[in-house]
Amino acid sequence: MAASTVPAASVAALLVVLLLVVLLPPQPAAAASGQPPVRCAKYQLSACYCGRTTYDRQELYAVNCTGTGLNMHQSMEVFLNLPSETEVLIFTGNKMPELPTNLFGVNSTLDKLRFLDMSDNGIKVIKGKSYHHVSKVERLILNHNEIGLNDIGLHHPRVFSNFESLIELHLTNAFADEGVVNITADLHEVFVYSNLSRLAKLHLEQNKMSVIIEPDVFCSLPRLLDLHLSINELTGIDFNIKCMPHLRFIDLEGNLIRGLSEEQFSALDSVQKNRSLAIDLSNNPFSCGCNIENLYSWLRTTKVSVRNSDSIRCNQDLPKNPLDPYAAYRNDCPTPIRTTLIDGGHGGHKLVMLFVFCAVVAFLGVVVYVSRFGLKRLRPEFNTSSRKIHYTTIGKCEEQEIHV
Repeated sequence: MAASTVPAASVAALLVVLLLVVLLPPQPAAAASGQPPVRCAKYQLSACYCGRTTYDRQELYAVNCTGTGLNMHQSMEVFLNLPSETEVLIFTGNKMPELPTNLFGVNSTLDKLRFLDMSDNGIKVIKGKSYHHVSKVERLILNHNEIGLNDIGLHHPRVFSNFESLIELHLTNAFADEGVVNITADLHEVFVYSNLSRLAKLHLEQNKMSVIIEPDVFCSLPRLLDLHLSINELTGIDFNIKCMPHLRFIDLEGNLIRGLSEEQFSALDSVQKNRSLAIDLSNNPFSCGCNIENLYSWLRTTKVSVRNSDSIRCNQDLPKNPLDPYAAYRNDCPTPIRTTLIDGGHGGHKLVMLFVFCAVVAFLGVVVYVSRFGLKRLRPEFNTSSRKIHYTTIGKCEEQEIHV
């Protein structure tokens, strides 16, 4: 009996040990992966979280001050007391209308800082020497602020001059709206004097950009790969793209482009010859007729990769002639219109519907003609047949009456 119970107890103990090994990972592995951020130890950073965490698919030391509502004084306390090991600083949703000189302090030791997010802080003014000791920063995010253009373009054009390693610059909805008609002249000054020689990605979405006064606005960014200009008010590609030898993508989705000129098509094709180029032109109000026809003609021959090309449609902006929808455009087009498109999302279907409509109208015309003129010739025979039927009916009624 005893011999049979000992193996059973051993098996049970072994199963318990294996279960614990599976459910409880070894402590060294947990320490290697890092602990979730906790409240920062320094009282100046008590509203923020500090610690190693996963950011941009990497294990980095981060200080996160998101949505803390810090005022100007409290914000400065954070920047002046950041841990030297900080690699990521997320400082968003606070109240910091002005970035003073030496934001991180005169004797800053933030040699490891690589990612800096200062979105949605109500920033209006950035001094020319605000950003010192940021030579290792690779990504700067200033989205959804109220930066005054004159303050940086006219008075502080060297605002980004210390970002020697900057690869990504995010300026989505970053500028003040008051009195802003065009921002490219100011941005041109900033890019010229900031020496952003490594910048590869530039985001300028939602900034109400309309007229490009300075066509060489982006020419001081020699390594630019991706240019994001979506959801603005641009009417074409009125800036120099040949001066950016590495440009690979232009995002113009959601602007006010009604058509592109032959020069703009040629510029895109010439860039494509030297490298692979992609462009997004979707959600633009291309006008029907010449503009959309020229675009579709270019799409059939170009080697430029046009993203979302299937969603490109035109909007009819002139009074329609139901018999000839392109009548208003024929005199303006350099080449004859092929009438392959009509406005809206179903151009081909509408063309078919127009053809069917004309066919139905023609058919109804024939019917009316036959009804009006053909039946006149048949009227005598029709009357005779009516009389015969009438007499027969009376006769039958009489016979039935006599029989009764």
